Amino acid sequence: MNKPEKLRNCSDIPWPETVTELHVHLGGSVPLYRLWEMGLNKGVRGLGQSYEEFIDLVKIQAERVHDLDSYLEIYDKIELIQSGPDAVRESILIAIHGAYRTGGMKHLGPGGEGGDPEPLFKIGRLELRFNPLKRTGAVFLKGAHAGLYDVDRVIRSAIAAIEEVEIAVKGRIEIGLICCFGRDMTHEANMTLAHKVATWQKQSDKIVGRDLAGPESVNPLSEPTQLSQMQEAYKAAGEGVGRTVHVGETPHVNVDTLINTIRALEPQRVAHPIAGLRAYLDEGDDRALQLMRERGIVCELCVKSNLLTGAVKSLDEYRRMIRTLDDFSIPYTFSTDAPALQVSSLGEELVMLLDNGVTTEEQVLRALHTAEDATFLNRH
Repeated sequence: MNKPEKLRNCSDIPWPETVTELHVHLGGSVPLYRLWEMGLNKGVRGLGQSYEEFIDLVKIQAERVHDLDSYLEIYDKIELIQSGPDAVRESILIAIHGAYRTGGMKHLGPGGEGGDPEPLFKIGRLELRFNPLKRTGAVFLKGAHAGLYDVDRVIRSAIAAIEEVEIAVKGRIEIGLICCFGRDMTHEANMTLAHKVATWQKQSDKIVGRDLAGPESVNPLSEPTQLSQMQEAYKAAGEGVGRTVHVGETPHVNVDTLINTIRALEPQRVAHPIAGLRAYLDEGDDRALQLMRERGIVCELCVKSNLLTGAVKSLDEYRRMIRTLDDFSIPYTFSTDAPALQVSSLGEELVMLLDNGVTTEEQVLRALHTAEDATFLNRH
């Protein structure tokens, strides 16, 4: 297959004035220096003896991350720093302002600060996902609800922070929260979260979706009981919020489990369905791709994080995967996943795709349009 011709000047593309970013985790959206300050102020233990040691502990970098599990280990410390209503509020304010200021920039400074006077676009709509139970101070209990902080207060604080920003910027950015169930949490804890989502989505239109995240090695949902329990949690969260799911990002989930998960949880979007793409590219098994096409499922692609975790081996492999999605008429979007920890922006990642011939201009602009159509913010 011939590579698309390199684009000479990304600024010549007719970028929309504002774009929608669908897949951003709160744990990956606060710059490291701010996490360091928050951790010190809270008196969190285990942050290292210096700022340099802290950076070594939590910075996502290729030489340290070798799979999804090692990538997610960093989040345990971050979720503890972000625990409690005040820390959640601060984290969300930082995340939103960061996306609004730097999301369309082609270049960022070494700490993630804005360094581009001519951004390609602005982030006009943003979906932030987080697990409220893991912000109760019970991170190392993996969601058991014996944390220091009340989960309702945590959720209310997150909603209030969003409302505060939207007022301050006079509606220039719209934000929704996606609440994540945890693969590494007990069924009881996930059901607790499901009932909280069902309650709060009736009180606030800022709760827009449900998701499943966490290490697939712990709970791949390959056992019928595991899958049935997660199906129960998804159902209990109510029909007022959208459905997305992380599934197929690692070899722990094979194509059959990916298919069964989609059928059981009935998502409108799927994050990182690499197992389905690889089954087709390596073995000619198109069952997962056919299912996603039949159901009109949108694929959430996060290029830089997929490369860091080894979910996708190279930009060359990513090019083949995107070509395959087009061949099957499966819509897809691009997002940063953890912009602050990876020191990236949506603008920078799209430029990377274009400059390396991974995508064409038409594919990128189509993906941005897909995000506008697929956002759960459209449900309100």
